[in-house]
Amino acid sequence: MHSYRPRWPADRSDWEPPNPADFTYRDARDVAEFASIDALTTWYTYPHVWHLDERGRWHCHSKGSSLDSVRRFAKSPAHMLQCRLVPTDEPCPDYWVVIEPRQRWHGDRYDVTEGDAQAFIALRSSLARFGITLLDVVIINEEFQWWSLHELTSGTTAWNFEPRGRRSGTR
Repeated sequence: MHSYRPRWPADRSDWEPPNPADFTYRDARDVAEFASIDALTTWYTYPHVWHLDERGRWHCHSKGSSLDSVRRFAKSPAHMLQCRLVPTDEPCPDYWVVIEPRQRWHGDRYDVTEGDAQAFIALRSSLARFGITLLDVVIINEEFQWWSLHELTSGTTAWNFEPRGRRSGTR
């Protein structure tokens, strides 16, 4: 578990939320840095799925519902693929990060557990069959704490943007 200090203004009457497309994300710490300036991150009741290009630039996103979580996505990964069914001018990138806010009123899924890590591994495997690299699920709670499920399962918050199946040093 990590934490961040909120950096948004106390008076948000004229505040504009930051645009995630203005930043580069190569590590879960970059998502936490964004959360520290975006008061809405902990306010949302549903997960966002950010679609990043191979440089870590935000390209587009999709949203889950208030019932969704990494555990629910793992049980039904096809739900996450609905955004791929909508034709767009530019293809959606294949590197995805889920930002999952958690509030206390969701008592049964507020705490981050081994079940979340297992769901992340299962979801990552399922999405890989569709050519999607699930880089991470970053869980953020109302107390400004955050967890990287990639870190919990690999030991690092840094992401690898190599396509699945390709190993370093091979061509």
